[in-house]
Amino acid sequence: MTTASFVSGVKRLPSSPKFAQRRKLRRLIAASACMAFSTNGAFVSADQPKQTKNQTSFEEASYFGTDQRLPESELAQIDRNVSLLESDSAVIRRLTADRLYSKASSGDAATCEAILCRLRGLRVSFSLETRQLANQLVERIRLACHQQSVAALSPSPWGDSGDILDRELDQWWQQFSQRAGEDKEAIGQFQLVALTAGPDWHWNAAVATQDAQTGHEDWSCLLGIKVPDCGIRYVPAAKKLQKKLLATCPNSIGGRTSTERVVGRLIDSTIRRNPYGWSRETCLGIALTHQRSELVTELCERIWDTPGVRVRELALSLLAADRMNHDGLPERLTECLNDQRVITVLPGQAHFGVGEADWPHSIVVPRISDVAQYLLWKREGVDARQHGMTAIQADPVWGVRLESIGR
Repeated sequence: MTTASFVSGVKRLPSSPKFAQRRKLRRLIAASACMAFSTNGAFVSADQPKQTKNQTSFEEASYFGTDQRLPESELAQIDRNVSLLESDSAVIRRLTADRLYSKASSGDAATCEAILCRLRGLRVSFSLETRQLANQLVERIRLACHQQSVAALSPSPWGDSGDILDRELDQWWQQFSQRAGEDKEAIGQFQLVALTAGPDWHWNAAVATQDAQTGHEDWSCLLGIKVPDCGIRYVPAAKKLQKKLLATCPNSIGGRTSTERVVGRLIDSTIRRNPYGWSRETCLGIALTHQRSELVTELCERIWDTPGVRVRELALSLLAADRMNHDGLPERLTECLNDQRVITVLPGQAHFGVGEADWPHSIVVPRISDVAQYLLWKREGVDARQHGMTAIQADPVWGVRLESIGR
């Protein structure tokens, strides 16, 4: 009796779903190997389509990594529960979905990946209800895992974590912590922003399109995440950020709550690092708008220590230092009393509407000495209008318009 006849005479036993799945997987691997190699053993190179993030995250990890870490009994139980989602009974489908959600959200990463992988396999089901139920269950599980990962955030790094969500969360946290710090207040604020972004990290959802001045989460996302560092393609975003920062932002003033302190630190970090190449006038204006006294003092001292500083920047630094009551301002004003350099302004900014033809022979020609004298009189309680400076106009940021100081 030959081997072939013996094999043909043996009755083939029905295979279980687990063995059928493994047999199908082996066939897929063999087919891919045959496509990759030609008959003579030479490798055939082909342009493979670029896999998206959703296609590569859980399927491969579940087949080649998760199945090896979970016992076969647990995998068989997961397969049975997933197969019940195709039941004709709506009650069984609902109870099974709740059971899988509870098991995935309360289990370890390997169990969660295995359940997600098998749920994604139902996307090819013939039943529309099954496909919709599987998609909804996948989103619920991913959101629960995202919330757990965000809630477990701590200053210590995760190390070589195998969880994809943890790795991406760590990446965004590193970027945010470089600007806001790594204390508990920064962690709490980042958690609020990350929960708003969701498991797909849609940061656009965390930034209000109409008004980004009313929510702390909006400002934290905008300053800590949304607008990247310097780059030519990010110039429009940087200009929008500059416009928003120069506008009034009452939530970042005062520092009474932890959220306000985090937003204030984000503003300080943005100005100090200045990845967008803003001018000193812009940086001083933003710091004054948000009443960042330490930052204003630092910027003024940096301007004073710069050799050959521009005349306009020097004048603005004197006004900014007066707003913050800088201790070294009286000495600096005394040194500037004899500085007769004219502060260059545009013709349209001069008082009394002086045009191009009369420039610079205008009535108001501010000089460094005029700014210094005005501030000295102000500190002594003397009205500068009684001494010839009749064109003085108030300014909400600088206290006085620079172009209106002069004789």
